[in-house]
Order: sequence, then C-alpha cells, then structure tokens
Amino acid sequence: MVEFYRVHGVEIGRVCAQDGASYPRHTHAEYVVSANLSGSEKIWVDGRNFDATSETVTVYNPHAVQSSTFNHREGGTDFISLYIEPSIIASIAMENSWLSRPTGPDFRQGVFNNNELYRSVLALYRTARDESDTDFEAALIGLVAALLMNGHRTIDMEKKYPDSERLKTVVEFMKSDLAAQMNLAALAEVGGVSKFHLIRWFKSVVGMPPAKYHMQLRLIEARRRLRDGQHVQDVAFALGFYDQSHFINAFRKIMGVSPLVFAAPLYSGHAGKPRIRVL
Repeated sequence: MVEFYRVHGVEIGRVCAQDGASYPRHTHAEYVVSANLSGSEKIWVDGRNFDATSETVTVYNPHAVQSSTFNHREGGTDFISLYIEPSIIASIAMENSWLSRPTGPDFRQGVFNNNELYRSVLALYRTARDESDTDFEAALIGLVAALLMNGHRTIDMEKKYPDSERLKTVVEFMKSDLAAQMNLAALAEVGGVSKFHLIRWFKSVVGMPPAKYHMQLRLIEARRRLRDGQHVQDVAFALGFYDQSHFINAFRKIMGVSPLVFAAPLYSGHAGKPRIRVL
C-alpha cells in the first residue's frame, strides 16, 4: 500500500501489487470498491471467478468472502480500494430518496467494465488526496449513485445468513468471545450439527472453514479498535493473538499494511482537515 487516507469514515488505499502477489480468502465489514488502474488480477467472490483488468471496477458487499491473485505476466498491478461503512451508503441513499429503507443495499458483486463507476472511484480518491471536503462529499454521493445504477437489491444487513438461522447462531457465538480459541465441538453443539456438517456448512455458505472465518472476525474487530485509537499491542492481546508479531503478520496479509501504519493518526487537528499520508 503506497497511499492511505481516512476521510469522514471512508478509507481509501492505493496499492501497487508485486508480480505473483495475492490476497488469501478474507472478508471486510465494509463495502469494498476497487478500481484497477493498470495490470490484472484473478478475483474470486461468491464462488465465481473474474478477471479484473485495467479500468475495471471490483465490487464486494460487506462480509463477502473474497480473494485475488495478481497476474505475473502483466507486470505490477496498481489499484485504488475504497472501504465504506454500510451506514454511510444507507444514509446517502435515504437522503437522496434512492432507497426507502435505512438498510444497506446488496450491490451486484464481481468485476465490471463500467466507465461511470470507474470515474466515480477515481473522483473520490482525488478529492481525498487534494483535501477538499466539499468535493469529497459530492464525489461520495456520485459513487453511491453509480453503484446503485450498476445493480442492487435491498436487504436487511443484520441478516447475513438468510439460508440458515442455525449458522447465524454459530457466527454470533463466535463473535461473543473473539479471544477464545476455536473449538469445533463447541461450535457444532451450538449449531446442533456434527463437526463434519459444521465444516461443510462454512465452506459452502461462508466460503472458508470455521477457524479461518473466526480469524477474519478477529481482524475486523481489530480494525475497529485501531480506528478508535487503541494501541496495537493492547488490541493483539485482547483478541487472543499469540504475540504482537502474529497479529502484525495476519493483519498485513489482509490489509497490505501493518496495524501500526493503519492506526496512525490521519488528522492533523488543524481545522479538522485531513492530513494526507503517502506511505
């Protein structure tokens, strides 16, 4: 990650990926919208594979399990990623009478050759880089409009697992004590299934085994705590990582940046203006 900005709850990162690099299967609590400036990558989401090439946009909904591998034949890949809280999307859609319910929409996921959406991502990135609050708000509204026009359906964001209430119960049990070690027997008992069926459940519905998904829940909570100003060492200890090094390696693998850099203040305190940080 060569640039990282945090403006009004939206995080914007610019990444230059090396040949053959990859992001393993992981998830985010936010919407993730990425614009490929150059190069190409193989995307996996919702059990489907996509090719993201120059000037295409990749869209992921909150908690979608995703992965990507950068094509070594194309050279390095340069892209911009936006991480947007569901409440921000829902608020903009409601304020502009685009949606009638205060819940986040379920956007079409995958890779899209959509010029309007591509330009909207770049516009938001440039306003963050140029420190223009007024232009940033306008660009964010434009981005939400472009995402809605690209396709969506309205869902209840609290119901992340509509196909199985028992699976949702297992996930909530995981969230109740993120520092605890994963115990398949306990999870299977909560779900009322065998360990074999529990593992098959997660792989088919969530897209990864229970232990790996539990790690993603810990990293999502870690990002929330770091944004709130908690110290990296305290976060690592509170969430049950073996040591700070284990936490740093797990965090960097998903975010492309260390938790210390992610947590560093992005505001100078002068008139509330964002301080641009080039890494």
